[in-house]
Amino acid sequence: MTDKDADEQLTIIAARAAEIKAGLNAAYSPEELRRPLSTRCVHALIAATTAATGAKLTALSARVEQLENGGIRYAGTWQRALPYQRGTVVTSSGAMWVALRDAAEGEQPGKVLDAWQLAAKAVRVKTEGQE
Repeated sequence: MTDKDADEQLTIIAARAAEIKAGLNAAYSPEELRRPLSTRCVHALIAATTAATGAKLTALSARVEQLENGGIRYAGTWQRALPYQRGTVVTSSGAMWVALRDAAEGEQPGKVLDAWQLAAKAVRVKTEGQE
């Protein structure tokens, strides 16, 4: 299930819950609504809540599984002729970069700022005679 599917399911569930609420408001007076709920109403509310929670848990479980299976994908030194997937880690100019989105061939870390994020800076090593 994708995030889009989960969002669509949650939208449907929210609409159904709104229908139930509107039905209760239309069918009962404010005084009647203050009285204890009938078993049928309680079951309907529990079913709506359970469905919404189940849809969200399914979506979250899928995301957790995707993250756990992904891990860190180190692809070595950045190469101009290769595309990189979102989340891929490369080194370029001695620094470590993470792809923020799928990066096309030639989108160099440090040059295409919306494609790469600096994860670790290059270390400058002082040589003798340098201040």
